[in-house]
Amino acid sequence: MTELRQFYRAPSSRKVELLHSGESHEGCLENISFNGALIHLGGTLPSLAVGTGCLLRIHLDPIPAPRSPLQIWTEVVHGQNGLFGLKFVDHDAEGSECIALLMELIREEPGQNADQLDRIRGYLSDFCGTP
Repeated sequence: MTELRQFYRAPSSRKVELLHSGESHEGCLENISFNGALIHLGGTLPSLAVGTGCLLRIHLDPIPAPRSPLQIWTEVVHGQNGLFGLKFVDHDAEGSECIALLMELIREEPGQNADQLDRIRGYLSDFCGTP
């Protein structure tokens, strides 16, 4: 399955919230790419069928300045044992702002080496159509 992926999936451990039908479910981000994310939810698990629309909130570090969570509309592509694969379908910010925040999120993760960052920059360039 990984051979079919278009974008690098960056590991993460950021706090997330998944909102559906007025309920908020907390968990952590396992990994993220330009197309979607894998999250792990704790507590009482929601019953979310494939194709269900949800709002994903990714909490960003408050340092150097407090920031609102990154909010992205998603669709469930799979879910099992608290792990949910989500496809990004829309977001509440301009596209370039969303991509910039996503790149910042990926870049801030510890353990990123220069090769991974160069690969991410290449994906960003391809995604945005810039040299």
